[in-house]
Formats: sequence, structure tokens, C-alpha cells
Amino acid sequence: MNSAPLVLSVQHFCIHDGPGVRSVVFVKGCPLRCSWCQNPESYSAEAQLGFKAHVCIGCRSCVQACPHEAREAPGLPAQDRCRRCFACVQACPAGALVRYGEVRTVDEVLRDLRPEFPLMRDSGGGVTLSGGEPTMQPDFCAELAGRLRADGLHVAMETCGQFALDRVDALLCCLDLVLFDLKLHHVEALREHCASTSSRIRSNLVTLARRAGSQRGPCVWPRLPLVPGITDTRENLRAWAHLLREIGLSRMTLVPHHALGASKRIWLGLPPGPARRSATFADMASARDALAQEGVIAFEPGEEDW
Repeated sequence: MNSAPLVLSVQHFCIHDGPGVRSVVFVKGCPLRCSWCQNPESYSAEAQLGFKAHVCIGCRSCVQACPHEAREAPGLPAQDRCRRCFACVQACPAGALVRYGEVRTVDEVLRDLRPEFPLMRDSGGGVTLSGGEPTMQPDFCAELAGRLRADGLHVAMETCGQFALDRVDALLCCLDLVLFDLKLHHVEALREHCASTSSRIRSNLVTLARRAGSQRGPCVWPRLPLVPGITDTRENLRAWAHLLREIGLSRMTLVPHHALGASKRIWLGLPPGPARRSATFADMASARDALAQEGVIAFEPGEEDW
């Protein structure tokens, strides 16, 4: 992992990642490898090179710019020779080569966000930390969140839940809201589709919900990516609903899956993932009905009653 955390991107004027109008800061690095992931460029904590063949004009500027002779033609370079200097990205006139991940200081991110502070305050919005997985960069995210809170802004964090609590306590103390992504309840399914056997996800959800209930931690709002045939099974929905009710949570968000990650995998030179269709209106309605039968109210992004 990098000694300095990498910021993948900062997205502005978002309305589906917490209350009000928000900016979302995406950091690189994630402990899961979900087969449906829409942001595979966030897997690695290292800077990565992507190649968009459909916009390449074949000018060979990247070949000429490479100081390590890692490429003989436009495209992704030979991995054993590439030093990730990203000279090819700077030389590409068409934007076919893309760098994923930039070293940015907290001060730099704050300068980017500060012009939007008045709108955030007026709308009841703020900043959401996402990724990747923000808890993989706990010091950076804790400093950023603390300084945002000191400026009177609402701070949320999206997490997959796989983290060591003792490493992120300082970060949690700076948050108003945790958007906790539920995926697969049963360990076997989690191993198959997310490459994880960790029991921390459920235990962390329980702990954070109990802290929130006793006002010793940020509010917790569960979210579940609705992936047809995987996370939308009656068994998975019922299992999560039962756990949520046990820990005093009765509301959640269903996030419809869109097959946006397939092209990114090609750009990164990753093997193609399993074909996944996007969630339909009927899929969402069926899942909402199933959760309602178990006593849990499900919202779509943007509908939430924060």
C-alpha cells in the first residue's frame, strides 16, 4: 500500500450519498472484490493506468513519451517494464490513457471543496467519504472529516463494513452518518461473490448500530446493492431484515445495480467479470415488498427520509 493515500476522484453536487447536496471524496483501495463492482478502479490502493481503446487515435505519442520503453504500441504497457510514471498519460492528446489515483493532501481536497460549503450548509448537505473503502485510509479520512466538522459541515462515510474497529475509532468520532453497505449475509455467498470470509461486516454493523442507539456514535443507515440473482434472493433479503430489526434498524436503501463496471475492467486490463444485468423496476418493487413483509422499509436512492 502507498505510504500516502490516493484520492480516486472528487464528485460534486451529489444528492444520493446522504442528506442535501454533497460532494463525494473517493479514495483508492478496497478489501472486497465484488463480482458486480461498478468501480473496479478502486480495488487497488496503488495508482493505476487505464486505456480507453475507443478514443485512441493511434498517434503513438504514448510510445514516444515512455522513458522506460515499456510499450511498443498504443494501449496498456508491458506490466513488467512499466514504472507507473504516467508520462504516457500526460502525452496522450485524446485522453485515451487515464491515471486512476492521485496523491492529494487534506489541504488540497479542502481547497477543492470549500467553494461549495455555502450550498452544502443551505441544503443540509455536506461531504461523503467513499471509495474503495475509506477505512483503509483511516488517518487521512479522519483528518479530513475532523476539519470538515470543524467548519460546521455534515460528514458521512460509505463503508463495506470490513474493518478493524480499533483502527477507525478516530474516524468514526468525526462522522455524523455511516452508510453501511450490506451485500451478502451468508459467509459462503460472500466468499463466492466478494472474495471475503470476514465475519467483521455483520459484527461491525451490530456494534455501530448499538453505539448510534445509545448516542455514542454516528447514525447508521444500511444500503444494499440490488444485484439480480445474487443479493435480491428472498433468503438474503430476509436474513438482513431479521438482523436489522434485532439491532433496532427498520429503514434501508436499495441501490439498483447497473452494469457500469464491465467497460472499466477492459480499460484496466482485468479479466471480464460475470455478465450481470441491471436491476429493473420490477426487481426493485419485488425486493421492497419482500423487505416490507419482514418489517423493514426500503427506499430508493434520493427517496430517503434522513
